[in-house]
Amino acid sequence: MNFEIQGLDALMQNLMNLPLEEAEENKALNAGAKVVKEAVEKEVPVGKSKNKKNKLKNNIKIKRAKDGEAKVHTGKAYHGHIIEGGRSAGSKYVTKKGIRQKVTWGPIAPNPFFTRGFEFSKPGALNAIADEIKKAKNL
Repeated sequence: MNFEIQGLDALMQNLMNLPLEEAEENKALNAGAKVVKEAVEKEVPVGKSKNKKNKLKNNIKIKRAKDGEAKVHTGKAYHGHIIEGGRSAGSKYVTKKGIRQKVTWGPIAPNPFFTRGFEFSKPGALNAIADEIKKAKNL
């Protein structure tokens, strides 16, 4: 079963042309970012780590809306981009305590959890933004 909603783009364009205060706009963007964050958290691969600080799922963060932008990012989880895009195998030489050693690593298959979560959450985020704008403008 397939269905298509027509006129959603025109509705969103009309809503975006309404005069909004910056605080109202930021509130709407934060609501949309929250929907995206929740969807990305559902897609994060969960390992068997016992250290909760290092878990990628706990480090998905929202940077509050400012200047018409709200950002969802991986926070202090520095390895999120490696999981998202994968990594090829390789090796290099390093010096430890004056001794030159070869360090090797294996390949990691890409797992685009962030992209999946973002694509899945687009309609919900747009609806959350539209609802906040409607609430602000008493529509």
